[in-house]
Parts: sequence; structure tokens; C-alpha cells
Amino acid sequence: MIWLILLSVAFVVPFWKLLPEYGISSYWPITAIFPLCTLIMLYIMAFGAERKGGPR
Repeated sequence: MIWLILLSVAFVVPFWKLLPEYGISSYWPITAIFPLCTLIMLYIMAFGAERKGGPR
């Protein structure tokens, strides 16, 4: 059970760095501890939001 919590928390850091580049508040990554929210954020980043910084 603890490994699942640690894995979920590990998703917060990448989203915390990436979502502001897509114009999304940096507070939303807190919801990444829930698997469904993580999936929704990935779809928003992939298909909905346009990256402000341009391609890397």
C-alpha cells in the first residue's frame, strides 16, 4: 500500500513542472495522486491545451 502512495506522489513533481507551460495552474498537480485525475490531465495536455513555451 505504501508503494502505491509513493508512486502516486511521484506523479506530482512532473505535472507540477509541466502544467504551467500549458497555462494550467500549478496547484492542479496535487490531484495527480488520484489515477483518474492523472489520466485526465494527460489528455488535456495532449489534446486540449497548447504549450506556451513552444517545442523543446
